[in-house]
Amino acid sequence: MQSQNFTFLSIYSPMTKPAAYLYCTMAIVVGMLFFLQVGYTQEHSKHDAHKMHKMHNAASLNVTLHTAPQVVQAGISTELIFYLTDAEGEPVSDLLVHHARVLHVIVVSENLQIIGHIHPEDFESRDIMAELEGRYTVHFTFPAAGRYILAVDVMTADAEFAKYLYVDVTGEEKLTNVVEDFRREKIIFGYTDEGGDRYTKAVSLTDKKDASTYQAKIEAPERIKAGERVHMSYHFSRDGEPLTDLVPFLDAPMHFAIVSSRLDGIVHTHGTVPGTEDTSKMMKDPHAGHKTEKSSITGHHQHHGITPEKFGPTVMLMTTFPEAGIYQIFGQLKHADQILWPSFMVKVEK
Repeated sequence: MQSQNFTFLSIYSPMTKPAAYLYCTMAIVVGMLFFLQVGYTQEHSKHDAHKMHKMHNAASLNVTLHTAPQVVQAGISTELIFYLTDAEGEPVSDLLVHHARVLHVIVVSENLQIIGHIHPEDFESRDIMAELEGRYTVHFTFPAAGRYILAVDVMTADAEFAKYLYVDVTGEEKLTNVVEDFRREKIIFGYTDEGGDRYTKAVSLTDKKDASTYQAKIEAPERIKAGERVHMSYHFSRDGEPLTDLVPFLDAPMHFAIVSSRLDGIVHTHGTVPGTEDTSKMMKDPHAGHKTEKSSITGHHQHHGITPEKFGPTVMLMTTFPEAGIYQIFGQLKHADQILWPSFMVKVEK
């Protein structure tokens, strides 16, 4: 039997030449589109796999700190640059806005007398493009030489993270020694809001310069034991009159930074208003009573608390002290345009 050889065009031999060329062209185009679609699908699958891999790695957060100048000096403004990376060393940039800020930095001195609470949004130098690379910057002036602990508090879709770093500050003026003060009632100071729930300066518990005065007292158990949930009630007044017109500060009735004299960590938590749904939920779950939504301005998701527009004179704190020792409980709340900084020291038993 004689074999037959067919060319591509021989299939269309009954057709006219123009029709044959048209079919040939269509076949080539369809083939190209097929291979392009296969390539796109494979590339898209790789991209999705990378995204899932990156989300998984974000469950681990590493924070490194660079300072400018490198040697930190008391009384001189310092640039604190935080680099956030995941377990693979990739930048972490998908932070949730929680309590009105994308990243909280709390600064406490080793003598438990100086406190600062700052955020990248507090400064005009905030760089959104840098934040996409996992770089976040704040500015702070350390008032005296000594050691300070810094807590970096952020939230991702996976978890909430608190990382601790230390800064050693040089200078002639030194930090004083720790002073034990277990009073349950005292005069506290307020400082004028710099705008938008912002106060970027260091606050000293003993410095009355340019400060307004209020009265604060706490009700707490006589004996506080490590590992047990503790309920404390804060009561605020001015000139003998209860403050019933306190307002939310950074999306919470009150912020707390709890630090031990060991300087081994900072617990950043929030108060609740008695009688609200938030308080009932917090009694069961310290992280309850919050919701998340996306900001149209920043593109970050926002984590919100439930706080009345006005409240007072009482704010509740519910917390657990992990170990025995002496703890300073720094507070921060707002009245009119004044940011109040109550601070009480407690002793925790085994």
